Amino acid sequence: MKSPNIEHNRNDYKLFVRDLTSSSSPEGKLVLTSASLSDVHWLNDDRRVALLMGDESGNSTQLVIVDTSTEKLQRLSSTQNQIESYSIDSEGDTIAYTIVDTGTSAKRTPGTSTDDIASGYRIASGPDMTDATVARSIFFRRRKGDGGWSLPHQVTIENPFTHVKTTHLPFARSLSLSPNGKRLLFNYFSDSVPDSWRQDTVMKSFLNSDQFDIMVLYDIDTAATSLAINSLYPASTPLWSNNSRSFLVNSPSPIGSRWQEQDIRAHRTSGADANLFAVDVESGEVEEVFENVPFHHEGPLAWRPDGDVVLRSGFAAIVRLRRAGDSWHEVDRIDLAHSDLDRLSLLSSDGTTIMGTRETITTPPELVEYSMDQRKLQILTNLNPELSKEQLASVETMRWTTRGGLEVTGYLFLPPHYDPAKRYPLVIQTKGNSGWFACDSGESHDPSFAPQPIAAAGMMYLVRGQSIDWKFQDDLNNRPEGYPGGIGEAVQQMDIWDSAVDMLDKTGRIDPSKVGIIGFSRTGWEVEFDLVHAHTRYAAATVADNVQYSLSDYWLYPWLDGDYERMYGGPPYGSTLGNWEKYSISFNLESIHTPLLLEMMGYGAHEDLPFKWPGSIPRNLANRFEITKGLSRLKKPFEMYYYPDEQHQPDHPKARVASLQRNLDWYRFWLQGYEDPQPAKRDQYEGWEHLRQLRDTDATAATKQQRLESHPNPI
Repeated sequence: MKSPNIEHNRNDYKLFVRDLTSSSSPEGKLVLTSASLSDVHWLNDDRRVALLMGDESGNSTQLVIVDTSTEKLQRLSSTQNQIESYSIDSEGDTIAYTIVDTGTSAKRTPGTSTDDIASGYRIASGPDMTDATVARSIFFRRRKGDGGWSLPHQVTIENPFTHVKTTHLPFARSLSLSPNGKRLLFNYFSDSVPDSWRQDTVMKSFLNSDQFDIMVLYDIDTAATSLAINSLYPASTPLWSNNSRSFLVNSPSPIGSRWQEQDIRAHRTSGADANLFAVDVESGEVEEVFENVPFHHEGPLAWRPDGDVVLRSGFAAIVRLRRAGDSWHEVDRIDLAHSDLDRLSLLSSDGTTIMGTRETITTPPELVEYSMDQRKLQILTNLNPELSKEQLASVETMRWTTRGGLEVTGYLFLPPHYDPAKRYPLVIQTKGNSGWFACDSGESHDPSFAPQPIAAAGMMYLVRGQSIDWKFQDDLNNRPEGYPGGIGEAVQQMDIWDSAVDMLDKTGRIDPSKVGIIGFSRTGWEVEFDLVHAHTRYAAATVADNVQYSLSDYWLYPWLDGDYERMYGGPPYGSTLGNWEKYSISFNLESIHTPLLLEMMGYGAHEDLPFKWPGSIPRNLANRFEITKGLSRLKKPFEMYYYPDEQHQPDHPKARVASLQRNLDWYRFWLQGYEDPQPAKRDQYEGWEHLRQLRDTDATAATKQQRLESHPNPI
């Protein structure tokens, strides 16, 4: 259980264990408390659990085994280590884990020696620039006969394509030890693929980089390495059979297989498209178990002793599959939903009982248990009892069609006491929600998005919905043509929101002069694009921790220059400069007339905070100052907030609350003309009143310029 501790600005993690055969203690028994707890796995004795436990500093994460009966804790890794992921065999006798690799790079980092500092050192540029790859090392340990543990043994693998041996494993992850502890599956980035892959029609679109995500099989006894499945981007952590002879994994279809041909015919060839495959590790034989898994990163729930496979086939749908002859067939289907709005997450199963949380977009998660034999669902624990006292905004499902013909589904949050005869302000959330509880953004807790608080304040709030049958490929197939590189993506997203605003305006539900829009991460770039090119004149906007596809991004992140050049059809030089001038935010700041709130995360970087060197700019904000300097020079209304301690999705309670409150205040100010009377906010509103003056002056100048362009003076 993770709960916010506002007083100390931290999250408290507690491990509870409950006896499912008894109802005497519904809250369970508290076994362990720590600054962080994650990746909990039961061992076969139904008494011990393995998990990762972190300290308050965040500098150490250890692998431990806890006896839930005695609460005795056994540490399996050093306090000096930062364990990132692990896997353990069924008896708890073999473990494998990853740590960040800091010492196996072949190249010495310039500027790290005293001689470099004294004599100066070369700054690399272009292709010589160091990339941002995170390399990891994998270690394994085994329990000895006396009950102690062997020393950590570092895994050396042989690349299945180049046959080069290395311990340096870029982005090693998804570790899965076989139940007998003899084989290890994991993903990592290979620097090479065979020519046959490069010639493959489907794979070509994924081969634009020099790093390729593959899954390998490592034999712990012989140290032999082999390719686990003949495909790029296996998506889920593999699930082993009880006899350790086969595994299941969600993956794009093997290259050249009949299943790949079927995917091509069905237009299912994007990175999010995957099928469930069974692989025999001895023979290498592959079978398709289930076509078109809905959640490609989420593997099957259980592989039962009788050979049946249990997996999630929808937001609340479970299927049981059985092998008959040379193919797999559905033998049972379970719907855990009380209604179409129900969503299930954090599911786990032993093959007969399913545990997880159930929620809707307006109902917070509750812990539930389902017996597959009795066909019975029961609520075990209400995880958020305090929210039952709150009046939450109701949600209406709406559908519309863009000018480009794309059919879109959305969730429209309605203010309390909604009056259909009244036109309301509208705030748009550009990052979608698949129906998960949304007080903030939903299950990922992205910053800036605030559907319930904003709706409760008397505004409408629109989020794009993604139904179970939604396919990313449909969006790709509908991308507008005639634009350079990948610009069609931004044009399509702009069309989605322009069309939604038009529909809500025509039906008399919103005031089109009072529309705000919020973007985070990639959709933040799309919002900046909208502010320049959309026909909707947004009254306020927020972008949070977003990519910009700007000149400063291009210059400061050279390992991404290929991605940026593909976006504009080439570099910002020569024949493709015009594409950047027309579509990049760097060249179009004068076209922004919307008050803009920027929220940026610091990722824990404290060494360059301005209070240590007054007037300095935190280095991870350097690329942002191209935009803010331009907006400031053009006297455009904007404000930027920096959260030094937060990651991409803020996790500390005060930062999360501050982002919610700040965006609520921002949209109430610009769309409702409301100012919170709290004395502590007086400075905030004085600043925003100044921004309002800048907005009005800018609007007057823009109107005058439009008149001049419409009626030029005769020469």
